[in-house]
Amino acid sequence: MNLITNLIKKSWKVIVGIVVIILGIITLGNIHKRKTIKKIDKKIDENEKATEKLEGKIEQVEEQKTEVKKKVVAKKKQIEKTKSSKSRKPITKKTTTASAKKNIISKTKKK
Repeated sequence: MNLITNLIKKSWKVIVGIVVIILGIITLGNIHKRKTIKKIDKKIDENEKATEKLEGKIEQVEEQKTEVKKKVVAKKKQIEKTKSSKSRKPITKKTTTASAKKNIISKTKKK
């Protein structure tokens, strides 16, 4: 016991210095951890903001996509309608030779 107290009396400054160094290392480690946690939190917030912006853009693109699909369907219907009307022959009345003769005579007569 006497030996330990003599050793403590002689080297108390060294023991206190070691304890202070250990406490300093622990506090510096905690400070470093807090800083890295803050940086990570900041990056997470930035990523969340970026994803929100991209989700908004995705929604807009999907809305535009549906509108374009509707327009394409309408155009296809219009094209089909035009093709079908183009392929149909115009309806003409059959004329008899007597009515054709009458028509020609009425146009050629001078009044």
